Amino acid sequence: MSRRPPLLTLSQMQWWSAADAAELDLLTVELVRVVWIHRARCSECVASDTRVWCPALCDAFQAVQDWKRLRALRSQAAWLRARQWFADVEAASS
Repeated sequence: MSRRPPLLTLSQMQWWSAADAAELDLLTVELVRVVWIHRARCSECVASDTRVWCPALCDAFQAVQDWKRLRALRSQAAWLRARQWFADVEAASS
C-alpha cells in the first residue's frame, strides 16, 4: 500500500500571501467571537447539552471554509497570471 504525500498547508503554497493569512485570521477570530455570543443566546444551543452546533453556526462555519477555499483559488489564479505576464514580457524582450 502506497503512502499519500503529505498535504500542504496554505502557508506552504507560494501564492498564499501574508495578507491572505491575515484576512483568514480575522475571519477566524470573528467566527469564534460570534459563536460564543450566539451559543449564549440561541435557544437551540442553550437547550443542547452537547457541543453540537445549530444550523446557523454550521452555516457560519461553512461560510468561512468557503471563503478560505475561494481565496486560495483566487490568489493562485492571480499568482499564475503574474508569472505568465512576466514570462510573456521576458519572451517579447528577447
